[in-house]
Amino acid sequence: MSYLVLARKWRPQVFEDVIGQRHITQTLQNAISQKRVAHAFLFTGARGVGKTSTARILAKALNCETGPGINPCNRCTACHEISSGTSVDVVEIDGASNRGIDEIRELREHVRYTPAKSRYKIYIIDEVHMLTREAFNALLKTLEEPPPHILFIFATTEPHKIPATILSRCQRYDFKRIPLREIVDNLKRIAGEEQVQISERGIFSIAQEAEGSLRDAQSLLDQVISYGGRMIRDEDIAEVLGVIDRKILHDTIEAIANKDAQRCMEIVGHIYHYGYDLQHFCQELLQWFRNLILIKVSQEPEGLMELPKEEFETLRRQAGRFQFDHLNHLFSLLLKGEEEIAQSAFPRIMLEMTLIRMSTLRPLLPIDEILKKLEGLEKKGGPTVAIENDRERLSSSEPEGSEEEESTELIEEMEPLDEGASRGSDSENFEKERKGHERSEKAGEEVWKGLVDFTRARSPVLGSFLALGSLVHMDGDRIEIGFEKDSFHYERMIEKDNRNQLELICQEYFKGKPKVVISPLEQGIRLKTREVSRVEETVKDPLVQEALRLFNGKIVDG
Repeated sequence: MSYLVLARKWRPQVFEDVIGQRHITQTLQNAISQKRVAHAFLFTGARGVGKTSTARILAKALNCETGPGINPCNRCTACHEISSGTSVDVVEIDGASNRGIDEIRELREHVRYTPAKSRYKIYIIDEVHMLTREAFNALLKTLEEPPPHILFIFATTEPHKIPATILSRCQRYDFKRIPLREIVDNLKRIAGEEQVQISERGIFSIAQEAEGSLRDAQSLLDQVISYGGRMIRDEDIAEVLGVIDRKILHDTIEAIANKDAQRCMEIVGHIYHYGYDLQHFCQELLQWFRNLILIKVSQEPEGLMELPKEEFETLRRQAGRFQFDHLNHLFSLLLKGEEEIAQSAFPRIMLEMTLIRMSTLRPLLPIDEILKKLEGLEKKGGPTVAIENDRERLSSSEPEGSEEEESTELIEEMEPLDEGASRGSDSENFEKERKGHERSEKAGEEVWKGLVDFTRARSPVLGSFLALGSLVHMDGDRIEIGFEKDSFHYERMIEKDNRNQLELICQEYFKGKPKVVISPLEQGIRLKTREVSRVEETVKDPLVQEALRLFNGKIVDG
């Protein structure tokens, strides 16, 4: 006797065996018990989710010698013939190979005849969307008013290709992709019955690769058993299916967390040597980062990801090694790298460069947080003398009037002085003008700071980008914000979605409808409003200088 593959051996035989489609099987059972069975059904959904199996069970339940009942007995002659595909009254037609008008005309001729042995003559047409338009037209009248002994069951993966005239004559049932957990439970049961030893992680790998298709999952398990026998290792699964070993993904995250670029290169060499698809590796790594971010932002992340308990605990430990902003930045770098790898003639090099950028990326620590910690250190009696000495040294060594002159020039650039006042040489007038500009600058600073804080409250990621910008111009109708040209944050802010979101936030903040304009600034140039230049100014702060000395740090351009 020839070998029967697992997908056929474990095919559902009653409605309760159909996994993940309770909303459909319950409706069909109720229709049978209430004698409200339609004359035409359309089963839609992805491959391997139970469409044809449900159609056969429905056919058996209606034609069972002990029925009709909510479940077939699977013991009578009618049930055996339908299960084996030898029933003369239940005809399965492949729509892909019988798609012409001649085949449908032949079907119409046979419809007139009563069933040979059963209650109903049932036509199951798989991949019905493959029929030609002429064939659909030939089927219309028969489908609308079929003889009472005829039942049509159509199955398709592409319902949008079926004419509306056909759809309106059928009861439609949409099959969902099967949840990962239910596929895992099914594979565990099959492995137990087949006396196959396989780890939970291995079963999860197979189930994830199936992407919601139970038939695909069972076929993959069959393939793995053929390779590894009754004792299946995780390495066997990775090698046979070409999936990325979860340990490789774990090691990659660890290397990035440890800032170990050398280890990242070794990982790229390993996956390249074994012939893994580099773009697929990036996609799996993006999924891993997605899970890390969910752990950071969700109170109950377990419900948002279907993972083995062991792997979830590993993710939780790794998430503790990163700040949210750092993870978000790493995700953006990897997403951009994945796009570059897909388009590059040198995908390995692009993957290496992407992982190097990620492993050398410094975590972003807000300057306000640093200052608060240092001020607390000073209050506790820290190195006050050294700080005071630094203040005196900095104030004495600073060129006289340099900061004020720079500030004044930039104020003039943003808000030109009154022409008469600018020509005045009187020192008193000059002092009044200077104080007036300081007040104006301070007011603008407060508005800008308020906008940044307001944006952070509405969207933390967008707010972190905005804080790196510079206020160029602001009035009731227009807000212009500058970012360093070709920088990461400039590229993100000119994206349509981010710009539109920022415009909505500005409208809410200012209670108006100002237009937001994002402008590029030459590299290294940022307007010296107090809020925007606070990083540069705080570099000179003695507290920051003391922090650099204590922690052996250095200033890095963000």
